[in-house]
This record gives sequence, C-alpha cells and structure tokens, in this order.
Amino acid sequence: MRTRLLSGAIGAPLIVAIIVLGEPWLSLLIGVVAFLALVELVALLNAAGYEPARVLTILAGMTLAAAGLVAANAEGVSGLLRPLLTALDPPGVVAATFAAAVLLMAVAAFTRPDPQAGFVTWAMSSFGIAYVGLLLPMIALVAHLAPADGSWATPVGLLGLRSGVAWGLMLVLVVWGYDIGAYLTGRLMGRRQLIDHVSPSKTIEGLAGGLVLATVAAGIGAALIGLEPWHPLVIGPLVGLSAQAGDLAESMLKRAAGQKESGFLVPGHGGILDRIDSFLFAAPVLAGYALLVAGRVA
Repeated sequence: MRTRLLSGAIGAPLIVAIIVLGEPWLSLLIGVVAFLALVELVALLNAAGYEPARVLTILAGMTLAAAGLVAANAEGVSGLLRPLLTALDPPGVVAATFAAAVLLMAVAAFTRPDPQAGFVTWAMSSFGIAYVGLLLPMIALVAHLAPADGSWATPVGLLGLRSGVAWGLMLVLVVWGYDIGAYLTGRLMGRRQLIDHVSPSKTIEGLAGGLVLATVAAGIGAALIGLEPWHPLVIGPLVGLSAQAGDLAESMLKRAAGQKESGFLVPGHGGILDRIDSFLFAAPVLAGYALLVAGRVA
C-alpha cells in the first residue's frame, strides 16, 4: 500500500502537469506509453498462447498510434504530412493506417504452417494494434476538444483554462475518481462480487461507490469546462462505467495469460497497461459524448 501511494503521489502531479502544458508534451507521453503498453500486450498475448507477430505488432501499433496523434494535432501539422491529411481528412488517416496494418498482419499470418494457428495469429495481432494503437490516442483527442465557435486553446470555465486542458482534466478526474471510489468502497463495504470469473476483487458495492465519486469529479470537471449542471449526472456514470469496463477487459486478458499484472514498471501498480486500461475505454466515450451531446468539436 505504501509503495502504491508513493507511486500515485509522484505520477499524478506529473500527468496533470503534462495535461496543463499541452502539446507536444502530451503526444510525446502518449507515444512512450503506447510503446511500453504494446510491449506488455504482446507478452500477454504470447503467454496466453496466441503467438502474435511480436515485432510487427509493436511496429504496426506504434504506426497506428502515431496516425491517431497526427490526426488529433491536425491543425499544427505541416510539411509532407499536410497533403496526406488534406486528402484523407484527419480521421481518414487513422482508418487507412488501421486497414493497412490489418492487411499486413494477414500477410504475416500466411507464414504459419497451420491455417488455424495462422488465423488466430492474424486476429490477435490485429486486436493488439487496435487495443492500444487505436484507443490510446483518444486521450489526445479529448485534450483537443473545443467550443463550437473556438479552438482547443479557447479559455473556458471558472478558471479560464484552455478548453483542451479542461477536457483533459475532466477525463483524469472522472477516471481517478471512479478508481478511488471503487477501491475504497470495495475494501470497506464490498460483499457481492461483480464479475468474479474475470476479476474476483471487484464488487457491486465498489462499483456504486466509484460511480458516486466519478459523478462528483465530473461536477468539478464541468465547472472547469463551463458545462451546464446536468452534464455531470450523465458524464460521471457514463465515463465511470466505461472506466470499469476497461479495467475488466484488461483483467480478462491477464487471466487468459495466467498473469496477475501486465508488467512491473509502475511500483505498487504493476505494468503500464494496468495504469491505462480504464483510460482506453473512458477516453473514446468522453470524446463521443463531447462531440455528440455537449456540442464540442475536435
């Protein structure tokens, strides 16, 4: 517990500082995290017996993550990438990169002598690059959300923060709020298991406590952004449930691999995937809510 708290005390302010600093530091951090997460993910898939094309999966996943970061930073892209962004439109760059990666994974799978094993290799390698390379850059998308009549740098909310910074803080506040609320409530009051065959430590009481604190955190985030008071009542439960789903998804992967943790890079917390699993699901959901409901643009 002491190691866990110390790691959090060091890591949390660093992450908040990078969100406040914005680009290019945020994209650089996401790029480093993507590489480390892909290394852990390939090791887990291999331990589970899926035998992904290791180096190729990591390279393809990093290329897809880079495409996502380029798309999120489209307004600042120049040089040789500018014509490509113009031709495909930023989301098209990600779609084209992912399609090319899946085709490449298929070609690599042709080398397996057993067609069934080759198909599993293709499917799991494609999953790997999508799980990290497609979902992780969504954090950068959240940090570039803007009012309909402004940009991600437009001042918003009570403190006049840049819009992208305010939305980025909303994301970490809600996810961390859910994690803390679920952990504390589960330890103090947890009795009924949530999904015991995936993660025996998760409880229904923890889920409820996490959603309450996530909603409180969403209220703080809404004040930073300048959203109407009813938004946190939707964002808190919606993003909180997404964070829990992301945690369960990674737990399912670890159980398939027979591993308790994805790695050892974060003292007291396990691996990088153990730290970002909630964000992988929460970031796309928050971005979708902002674009479809809250009237924001990316």
